[in-house]
Amino acid sequence: MKEKRYNLLFLSIISVWGGATKNLLELLKRLDKNIFNPILVLPNNEGLLYSEALKYGIEVRIVRMPFLQISYNPFKLFITMIKILHINILFFFLIKKLNIDMIVCNTIQDSLFIGLPSRILNKKLIIYIKNIFDKKWKKNFRSKVCDLFADKIIAVSQKARDDVAEYLKNTDKAVVIHEGIEKGFINVKFNREIFLNNYPKLKFKSNDFIILNIGNLSELKGQHLLLESATTKTLEGTNIKFIFLGEAWFKKDLKYKKYLLNFVEQNNLSNRVFFMGFQNNVKDFMIFSDLLVHCPTLDDCFPLVILESLSLGKLVVATNVGGIPEMIEDGVNGFLSKIDKKDLANKILYVYNNQNKLGYIKDNAAKTVKEKFTLEKQFKKTEEAYYDLLSLEYKSCNNKIIY
Repeated sequence: MKEKRYNLLFLSIISVWGGATKNLLELLKRLDKNIFNPILVLPNNEGLLYSEALKYGIEVRIVRMPFLQISYNPFKLFITMIKILHINILFFFLIKKLNIDMIVCNTIQDSLFIGLPSRILNKKLIIYIKNIFDKKWKKNFRSKVCDLFADKIIAVSQKARDDVAEYLKNTDKAVVIHEGIEKGFINVKFNREIFLNNYPKLKFKSNDFIILNIGNLSELKGQHLLLESATTKTLEGTNIKFIFLGEAWFKKDLKYKKYLLNFVEQNNLSNRVFFMGFQNNVKDFMIFSDLLVHCPTLDDCFPLVILESLSLGKLVVATNVGGIPEMIEDGVNGFLSKIDKKDLANKILYVYNNQNKLGYIKDNAAKTVKEKFTLEKQFKKTEEAYYDLLSLEYKSCNNKIIY
């Protein structure tokens, strides 16, 4: 008798390429297609996630969903509630039409669009927690949504679980599954000369020390902190150059991008700082650079860019916030900084002055990822959670990508 194939609906309000969407795609690629039929729902077909999912034969549906923003205007709030209700109705009929067995929301915001029909139709629902909130009312609201709709909550870091569990009625359904990266990430050929020829904008000397920052341009990611550290007396007289990879994808971040560019111009940093926008080949930039600096000024849940750099045996300095201390042990496999430009500059200078003596840090960095944060480990735990919710006996598919 042929085994039943379970239809899983994966919902992501974000379709632009980033750590969260890359990780989602990796999970979709590795699901056992003999058991699960993944269907990805996105708000548009403009992001890289859409085209990449189609490339791997994953069914993609488009449901127009607004990116929700907080408003204290009663009229705007009313309109937003109407839109949310309308989208819930659309999902009610879509779930029935596609005979969905389980729903996976990539963020808490996704659940607002599909939580109601999931309860009415008695479908299992998983909510991922990939953000740490800074205000009590936000934490409380998120926990109430999880209590109401979620059958299981998967937090990508212990800090994220603690954040959501603080106001949860049932904390047992909240688990931690650290995100991971594929082992093949480190297998890349690199030619420095070809790389520089492809980017004539990057005019570096052979002895320049290259600092790399990767992330969407937003205040959360703290690019301004790194720029401010570049202006301190601590880093005066060094041959340090800075490369920023990332773009301002959302309207609210355009003002921040403008601020960063103005800061560079006003502080005469144009010959030291290079904004390269969005780039697909982040591995090449990581290999080319001497140091990755990731310096969010607000809690960053579990930035995968750090794991990617560690896996390559690269030196990393990051601010001590969110889930970052779960990745980096200060002075062992990387370095942690306070959210302070002087402290960040001091950490950078230490690495700069001792770069040839930190081989053990690089070795520990690669070892950390290999032992704790592989995609295979994440996938196994995730797959077990799916089987458990569907009351199935767990059968590992050995994490093979099935096209």
